[in-house]
Amino acid sequence: MDRTNWKLGKLNINILFIGIVYKGVAFPILWVTLSKQGNSNTAERIALMDRFIDIFGTEKIQYLTADREFIGHQWFDYLIKKGIHFRIRIRDNFQVSTARGKLVAVKTLFRDLKAGKFKALRGTRNVLGHELFVIGSLAPDGQYLIVVTVKDPNHAIEDYLKRWGIETLFGCLKSRGFRFESTHMTDPERINKLVALLAIAFSWCHIIGEWHHDHAPIKIKKHGRKAISLFRYGLDYIREILLNFYDKSKEFAKILKVTF
Repeated sequence: MDRTNWKLGKLNINILFIGIVYKGVAFPILWVTLSKQGNSNTAERIALMDRFIDIFGTEKIQYLTADREFIGHQWFDYLIKKGIHFRIRIRDNFQVSTARGKLVAVKTLFRDLKAGKFKALRGTRNVLGHELFVIGSLAPDGQYLIVVTVKDPNHAIEDYLKRWGIETLFGCLKSRGFRFESTHMTDPERINKLVALLAIAFSWCHIIGEWHHDHAPIKIKKHGRKAISLFRYGLDYIREILLNFYDKSKEFAKILKVTF
C-alpha cells in the first residue's frame, strides 16, 4: 500500500493504491483518489483494504508492506483483528518498549548494529499498544530501516524490501512510462477511470515484455541487472508495432493472441 501524488497548479492529485508485487513490480489492483493533500488517514486505508477483502478475502494476502506513513494504533488494530500479517516500517525515533517495558526511541535499541546487517529484537515489544516484533537494519550511509510485524521476524526485512515494487510501478505510470502526471484531469472520478485504463495498459506491456524476453532476451549489464525493465521492453515493442502497423500487422495479431 502506498500513495503517489503531484501538483497541477495549486491542485493536489493524491491517489492511494493497493498493488500485488510480481517480479519486482507492483500490479495496481485497487485505488482511490483522495480529495486532499498529504497522508492518508486510517479510515481511508481501512475502506480501501475492506474493498480488497470483499473481492479476494484475507486468505489471499500473504503480508502487507507499507512505509512509515502507514502506522497508527487503530490501523494496526484493524490489521491484527483481520488476521492480516504486515511488514510496516516505522521512524527510527519512534517510541518502542525495551525488554523491561520502558519506552525509548527505537534506534537506540539497534545502536550496536553494523552496516549491512539486521537484527530482530528478542521477543515482542509494545508498539502503539500492540505486541509486535521489531527488526532493524543499518545502511552504509547510517540510515536505519526498522520494521514491525506480527509474525516471522527473521524474514521481515527481506519481505518489506519488496515494497519498492510499488515505487517501480509509480515510475512506470509516470515519468518512466505513461507520464500520468502530465494529465490535466482534476475530477476524481475521471482520474479513477484513467488509472483503470493505465492499469490495463501497464499489465499488457508487462505481459508482452515477459513474452518478448522469452524469445529475444534482454541484455544483462555488468552489474547483473537487466538493461531495461520487462514493462519498458513490452511498451517499446508494442509502440514499435503500432507506429508501423501496416508492416507489422501480423506481429500485432500475435501479441493480441499472447495476451488474450
